Amino acid sequence: MKKLKNQMGFTLLEAILVVAILGILGGVSTVGVYNYQRSLGQLERDGIAREIFVAAQNHLTIAYGAGYYGAEDEDFGTAEDAAKSVYYFAVNDNYFTKHNTIDETSVLGQMLPFASIDETVRLGGSYIIRYQKDTGLVLDVFYCSRSGTPERYNHNLSIGEYNEVLALRGTENKLARRNWHEHILGWYGGTGAIELPPLKLEPPTVSVRNEEKLYVVVSDLNAGNGDAKLKLIVTGAKSGAQKAYDLTIETDRVKPLFPDQYLVILDDVTASGMHFADITADSGKFIPGEDVVIQAVSYSTTKLANIAYSSKYTANSLFGGISSDHTTAYIGNIRHLENLDKTISGLDTDGIGIHAAEQTDSFSWDGFQKGIRTIEAKYTGSVAAYEQVSVVKTVADPGEGTGEGTGCYMPIAPKYELTYDGKHHSISGVKAERHNAGLFGSVEYGTVKAIRNLELLDFQITGKAAADVSGAPTGATTAGALAGSLTGCAVTNVLARNSAASTEATITAAIAGGLIGVTGDYMTVQYSAAVQTVQGSTFAGGLIGTASGKIVGCYAGGHTKTGSYEEWLKTKTHDVSGGTAGGLVGSATATISDSYSTCSVYGTSMAGGFAGSAGGSIENCYATGLVDGADSAVKFAFVAERRTLTLSGNYYYMAINEIPKEGGKDDETEPMLPVSGYSFSAANLAEIKPLDLNADAYNEFTGAFAAWNPARAYDSALVKYYGGKYPLRTVKELGAALPSDYSNWNELYVATHYGDWPSPEVFFLNT
Repeated sequence: MKKLKNQMGFTLLEAILVVAILGILGGVSTVGVYNYQRSLGQLERDGIAREIFVAAQNHLTIAYGAGYYGAEDEDFGTAEDAAKSVYYFAVNDNYFTKHNTIDETSVLGQMLPFASIDETVRLGGSYIIRYQKDTGLVLDVFYCSRSGTPERYNHNLSIGEYNEVLALRGTENKLARRNWHEHILGWYGGTGAIELPPLKLEPPTVSVRNEEKLYVVVSDLNAGNGDAKLKLIVTGAKSGAQKAYDLTIETDRVKPLFPDQYLVILDDVTASGMHFADITADSGKFIPGEDVVIQAVSYSTTKLANIAYSSKYTANSLFGGISSDHTTAYIGNIRHLENLDKTISGLDTDGIGIHAAEQTDSFSWDGFQKGIRTIEAKYTGSVAAYEQVSVVKTVADPGEGTGEGTGCYMPIAPKYELTYDGKHHSISGVKAERHNAGLFGSVEYGTVKAIRNLELLDFQITGKAAADVSGAPTGATTAGALAGSLTGCAVTNVLARNSAASTEATITAAIAGGLIGVTGDYMTVQYSAAVQTVQGSTFAGGLIGTASGKIVGCYAGGHTKTGSYEEWLKTKTHDVSGGTAGGLVGSATATISDSYSTCSVYGTSMAGGFAGSAGGSIENCYATGLVDGADSAVKFAFVAERRTLTLSGNYYYMAINEIPKEGGKDDETEPMLPVSGYSFSAANLAEIKPLDLNADAYNEFTGAFAAWNPARAYDSALVKYYGGKYPLRTVKELGAALPSDYSNWNELYVATHYGDWPSPEVFFLNT
């Protein structure tokens, strides 16, 4: 029994002995872990001291060879003695309090320039560098961590401790450095430094591509050498901010192409977080929109080596370029265009002062998508299945909702004063689905001041309902090739058209216009035109859905989609259709002059050959299109609803619009009136006159054949019959004055009639 108890437990004395033994073993273990931690800590700090030493020596060799160019006497650090042959720098909290950063012109800055070592060491460590000025040799580097774990191992080295740490050089003092005042002191120098093997590096090559993405391709001629490092350095030309990319580490922006080639993406508007504004600089802060200087560097932190730099290249961070005074952005592709919107690009107009944009080339949405695909194929190694790009905003815009469609362009809405000059280039194939949709979205008063000299081809624009917080649709959608909504802007010499009869391009919204959905107060639209298929459920206009302000010298051309009027008769896809529809404007309270429409119109509520509903004044204009609509719709050949409206010197086609004659036989018709209450009185004829009243009136309106202007029709019959000429009056023949900024009518798109027009049932030929 007694024996059994001894097997089942310990006596009190035995228990005390076990606890004592475990305590001793625990103490031994704790001491072992403590020493192991310190050994690892010193190994790490000695390694960092070595990296600083090698980087400082490699760069000091260059600085010494250049005679320490730019350095003043005080830039050499602290002299060790009166002979001034040896100097040292102490980099610590006090240094950065005084200097903020490392002065690049000082010898310290020349020894450890930006990207020479990891920035967390260069600016975050505490170290002393000791060197000989007259020979350009680094002698010693002492290093302490300032933010490591555990905290008691850290220390902020100071100049006052220089002599003390100097006495701790050498391998024989390794233990003393490991336990220096409870800290750990790293060191590198002496004979170990003399034995560092040399390395010859070749300079890398750089190709900067300012395309659908702003990206850089770096080729490394030292690939495969484990002692060679490679970085890409990006410097803001105005801000001075800097970012160094270690090209051996793959990130969202750094992509390996081949073992000796890397791709670095600096600006990509198709992906959230990849915009230039999203780059966190290592030093300073970039200004979105500034130029950046790009350079690659090969170097070593393990061997004595030359520093091999590529050539420097300059590119703009957001655009194709900017003017020397930083006020004009040059636009050469969709990315550049998108970056005009601050909510997309983060453009800093205070730092750069952009107030104008000039287009430098024609470009397309399809080309943008293909360009993105090509760039991505470079670093994926294969061409992926074709996927359309949907441009992503980085900042939500509650006023617009979240109505972007997949594969769509993001309409821009600059929130600063801007003038856009297309320089007679084109933008084509844009597809947009947005609450306020177009090349521009909703432009507020006081922002975009002018848009001019631009051709818009084959746009598919859809006003897509935005939703409020409950998910319910909110507000009327607007759409136009140029803009969904414009206020306080002067639009001059802008043409929106389909490049061919078969092009699937349509403007669709609650309020839709071939050029602009809605023009607000203080607007001028002049010498501009649209040839689009327009569908507006509430208001639709061949040029503008609802218009305020002033319209001068504009037109809306017909669009026979199939290229054959006979085929069109079978489908009757009208050029302009909607609730209240007009050939030029759906509804207007505006001053309109020297303008015309040849569009066919269909309205479910109102349909007018020139305007569905109008107030203000219409002078020296004409409409020739077929007007149709629902049985209950109000239909007139010129203006369906005449509000407080002044009419003067206008024309319309009488023969093209015929309605069944009341009380007549089935095939008897009579001309549609131009406005309500119209009669062929002298007063009414002064307001609106049939241009086809008789042969003399028609010939007087059209003029001699030799004076007809160029036309680009879709209907093959028109091309055949008229030989590329437009038989009616263009804006010039209507008497509009040549704008002061233009020297020749050929500079204006309205000098040529684009689109189709109805031919009278009987041709009146001038002889």
